[in-house]
Amino acid sequence: MTDRDVHRSPARGHEKALPARPGDLLDIVPCALMEVSIDAGGHRAITYFSRHATDMYGYSAADVLGRDPVLLSAASPDELSRWRASFNETGRWRQTAKHLRRDGTRIDVELDGLAWRDAAGRLSGYVMAIRDISAETERTRRLEQQSALLQLAPNAIFARDMQRRITFWNRSAEVMYGYRRAEVIGRRPKDVLRTRYPIPLDEIERIVTETGRWDGDLVQIDREGNQITVASTWGAFHDADGRLIGLLEINRDITERLALQAERERMLASAERVRLSERLVRSQRLESLGQLAGGIAHDFNNLLAVIAGYTTALTDGIEEACSSVAAPAYDQLVADLGEVARATKQASYLTHQLLAFARQETVRSEPVLLNEVVTDLRELIARTIGEHVQLETELAADLLRVQADPGQIGQVLVNLAVNARDAMPTGGRLRIQTENVWLDAQDARDRGRLNSGWHVELVVTDTGSGMPPEVMEHAFDPFFTTKAPGEGTGLGLATVYGIITGAGGAVSLYSEPARGTTLRALFPALDGSHLPTGADAAEEAPRAEGERTVLVVEDQAPLRAITARILTRAGYRVLTAGSGPEALSVAAAAGAIDVLLTDVVMPEMLGTVLAHTMMESRPELKVIFTSGFARPALEHAGRALDGPLLQKPVAAAELLRHIAAVLAP
Repeated sequence: MTDRDVHRSPARGHEKALPARPGDLLDIVPCALMEVSIDAGGHRAITYFSRHATDMYGYSAADVLGRDPVLLSAASPDELSRWRASFNETGRWRQTAKHLRRDGTRIDVELDGLAWRDAAGRLSGYVMAIRDISAETERTRRLEQQSALLQLAPNAIFARDMQRRITFWNRSAEVMYGYRRAEVIGRRPKDVLRTRYPIPLDEIERIVTETGRWDGDLVQIDREGNQITVASTWGAFHDADGRLIGLLEINRDITERLALQAERERMLASAERVRLSERLVRSQRLESLGQLAGGIAHDFNNLLAVIAGYTTALTDGIEEACSSVAAPAYDQLVADLGEVARATKQASYLTHQLLAFARQETVRSEPVLLNEVVTDLRELIARTIGEHVQLETELAADLLRVQADPGQIGQVLVNLAVNARDAMPTGGRLRIQTENVWLDAQDARDRGRLNSGWHVELVVTDTGSGMPPEVMEHAFDPFFTTKAPGEGTGLGLATVYGIITGAGGAVSLYSEPARGTTLRALFPALDGSHLPTGADAAEEAPRAEGERTVLVVEDQAPLRAITARILTRAGYRVLTAGSGPEALSVAAAAGAIDVLLTDVVMPEMLGTVLAHTMMESRPELKVIFTSGFARPALEHAGRALDGPLLQKPVAAAELLRHIAAVLAP
């Protein structure tokens, strides 16, 4: 049997059939061919089935020859009847239908049929050309679906062809620009929107053509003449053969956001100027006080030297000249002179404190490990604060060295211990911590006149009575004290300030009544080359994984704004509130919240109360606290923290690492 015979069988019982033709010739036709004969009784039988037909349906010619072509159709009997009636009447058939492959798979096909009739005009057969359009149908369906989605998109979306004519314009584009779709289709975008491009349009199109994408900000003019700034994303789309056929432009109106951002930056800059001005005034005041204190101390030291010298001379002279004086009178005279000598020594100690504050004291600067100073003085500090105050230390294992006078560092610790003891008459806790801290340029500016790089931080926290703002403002002033006359000189913290700044460091104080006091001192580290740099740490700072929401609660607006900006840039969805009640209101309308980042000490509602309230309805909520106080001072005041505590100010990398840690599975 020849190839032609396999694909075509003679029509049985019919008076006429198509003439024979070479099977290989028909096989080059780029569609499936099928011949059907119809006998006098109206029975249909397949008499030819091309190779393309076998590929399309999965049947061999031998499987279908002589069988009714209905086995290939997925249409209902009613549909078949209507189609056959139409075919019988016209003799031509062109339509789309659903057919069945041998494995039961449905395919979309396009049918072209041509019938022939016998001498009596009766329909006696037809030939059918069949093309599989399933891929085209699916592509059309996807395009319609995509078009519907683009119409619903909140951003303005339009497409242009390679002649730069608009071919698509969604509803959001109509709202944003004021032009209806019918008004812009076929026009060039530049004639409609008068766009100002940051680079030439040809260059943008070249980038999109080569890379498939371009992002940037554009300035456009809408129908009413209003200027709009948009965040624009361009993409390329291609036909089935991969040819570039147009560009898609997605624009989001950021005009209002940019205006708000500019206003926020203006307010932050204004607040920063005020802060720097206050710091400058304070620094100038302390510098003036230091110069005054230094001058007085030098002159006073000279007078004390004279008094001490004459006291010694008098004591020696009395011992020689008054050997015959009655013992009681002699002893009393020597005792009185001893009191003068002791008072002179105490006065000399005060002048040393004044000189330390004024940074005019002679120091023995050398590489110092603060851990060693704390360890050496631990017993002395414990005796100083008494048994009613618990002493705790937390010393970093890999602490770097600093350049300072170890004796003066000891004086800092003793002065702070004495202040803490006096603030805790009924008992409490004193905690001393050391840690390596990396400061970037912004951190260095925020924490004082420091340079970026590695520093060593000394933190001393007590759970005592604390200080109100008006007292804390003068805490470093010499001779300023809230103690009764004769109970304090007011030089303790002034001396601490002088020693730390004299060593090139910076000092900050955080205190509130009934909540204790935290003093933080930063000293430039001598060497940190074996530790990762700040840049490395920034690179390691993790970004948000998936859709994560952080609620930031902070009563200081500038700090709240910069924290939100850091988290937003790291990929988090950020909600903000300035108080506990506001945070509860925001949370009620927000849906899912993954992390609560809250200050502890706030007006109206403490951060601990806020966290407890929110966790009653959100038991999976993660909580991170922030505060200028150390944990002991907060927890001593009855505010146990169920979560990590970050000490203000918090570096961006440290903040992101803590958030990633609490979100880790």
